[in-house]
Amino acid sequence: MKKNRITLISIIATLFLLSCNKEDQQQSIILPTHIEMVYPSSSASYKTIDISYNSDFTIQKIIKNLSGDSKINYDCTYNELQLLSNLKITEIPSGEERNYTIEYTNGIVSKITETTFDSTTNYNIDHNNNTNTYKYNFPYTWKFNAANDLEYYHFSSTTLFEITYDDGAAFNYFMKPQPILALLDTYFAENFFQDLYFLSSKPILKTRYEDFVSSDIIEHNYINTFNTTNKIIKSEISLNSATEPFLIKTISYQEINY
Repeated sequence: MKKNRITLISIIATLFLLSCNKEDQQQSIILPTHIEMVYPSSSASYKTIDISYNSDFTIQKIIKNLSGDSKINYDCTYNELQLLSNLKITEIPSGEERNYTIEYTNGIVSKITETTFDSTTNYNIDHNNNTNTYKYNFPYTWKFNAANDLEYYHFSSTTLFEITYDDGAAFNYFMKPQPILALLDTYFAENFFQDLYFLSSKPILKTRYEDFVSSDIIEHNYINTFNTTNKIIKSEISLNSATEPFLIKTISYQEINY
């Protein structure tokens, strides 16, 4: 009887330790799931955004909620390297669709194919490994740093768009930085990722547009607020030298255990 009691206690203790080890090994990730325009300007491209994820924490779907009942759905598909391989854009309620298929060569974007209801267009992308620049149909040029954060974008021979970054974790801190996100947002599928802060691993501090012919300069300055884990939760965006923001965006997160 004593021997059986000792065996039972030993089994209970083992199960307890296994349970504790399992809990100790459990990890969690905090994912951004919602963006809201707290102080929207008349030019705001959306009112709220909702984001859902795949089991590997890649973004599965983005829903931009516009005025009224209008919305835009973005469905994302990835290749074996977790690089975006297809983006389907559906406008509601019209049902109009656009598909972007992305091809890679050794992990580098080499071709984008746009398919609509009545046409298919291929765009060959050139990459310079030494400067980490991507080009399509000069002068369209995108320059990235070593972390694949967009540094500048030439969208004409006389205009330049530059980005300066803040410290801290950007909206997409959990994702693999991908130049395709900036290429799609700035030229192919405009306003897809830029409003989501997906262009970089760090939050945006300033964007600067310059027209070399007219000498026009437009700056958007970001005052970012972070939570205790250094993740961005609010951006107050002002124009040029203005001290008051013309746009405020807040970000909500969800903790997921795995």
